[in-house]
Amino acid sequence: MKRIILFAFVLVSVRSKAQFEAAIASPVTPGFSLAAAPSAPGGKKTKDVQLSLQKWKISKNHIWTGGLVFLAGAAKGFNETLQFHWKEFKRQFPNANPQWFNPSVSWRNKYKNNDPEAGPRFFLSTSALIMFTDQYHLNNFFNRAAWGTALVIKIGEGKKPIKHYLLDLLYYGVCHQAGFAATYYPFSKYKGK
Repeated sequence: MKRIILFAFVLVSVRSKAQFEAAIASPVTPGFSLAAAPSAPGGKKTKDVQLSLQKWKISKNHIWTGGLVFLAGAAKGFNETLQFHWKEFKRQFPNANPQWFNPSVSWRNKYKNNDPEAGPRFFLSTSALIMFTDQYHLNNFFNRAAWGTALVIKIGEGKKPIKHYLLDLLYYGVCHQAGFAATYYPFSKYKGK
């Protein structure tokens, strides 16, 4: 039943637009240009306005934000690798320092002498500057910074048809999963099986 409702929602969403359209016909048609309209009073030239249906395409903005989302996915995948596949990671990188890379050991790096009772190692080492204490927290920082930057860039794009939002969701989902897969599956004992 959930799948039927989800399918119906997606079907309705794809067919709808981001803005409500009234039942009356619009006086403006696609391809309308103000160039043919009479000029403004005083003989000033008016700018052409082209109204057309937008097609979704990968723009320079999509490449930048897709790269940031890929980085966020890679950071998340690396964290999952360190957390759940440490032995395989250590086998492939025998010189990796467990004090920095192994989350079960490195969480103590934020404290003086690796002792939680001794207090923070340096100012804000247990909060705002925690990303400088171990790889796990550095990956979390990269993940959040990449997502936040991509979001700020996307907010400035303006309104689009709802179909574009769905295609963006699919595109960024693929970017994130590709980044995750690049840093997680090579260390998974299942190797993607």
